[in-house]
Amino acid sequence: MAHILVVDDDPQLRTMLERVLVQMGHDVTQAEDGLAALNTVGTRPFAIAFVDLFMPTIDGLEVIPKLLFQSPDTKIVAMSGGVYGGKGVSLLTVAERLGAARTLAKPFGIDDIERILRELLNGSAT
Repeated sequence: MAHILVVDDDPQLRTMLERVLVQMGHDVTQAEDGLAALNTVGTRPFAIAFVDLFMPTIDGLEVIPKLLFQSPDTKIVAMSGGVYGGKGVSLLTVAERLGAARTLAKPFGIDDIERILRELLNGSAT
């Protein structure tokens, strides 16, 4: 069992991810935006954080380096379906450069979550 943080401003996506992760046997904490995520990370360690990149207050691209500074052992999974500045640069590529261990393009399926968890929890994360 791992303690996992789910950060997304979409309450339906947060709830769906929590439900799936709990069914897989994990302990889950939700955060509705980047600020809440950074405040939560200060209270306990997380093995993995699923972080949306488009959020109000503090977006995911700002959250990733701050979260890693606060909790360097946390593996980050960046989630997005967008591009950066309309130039065709994937936000997920930017997230990887900022330290995300894995990325998930939205929409994604349960099999994608299972695969990423296996990779990260079995120590094959880069």
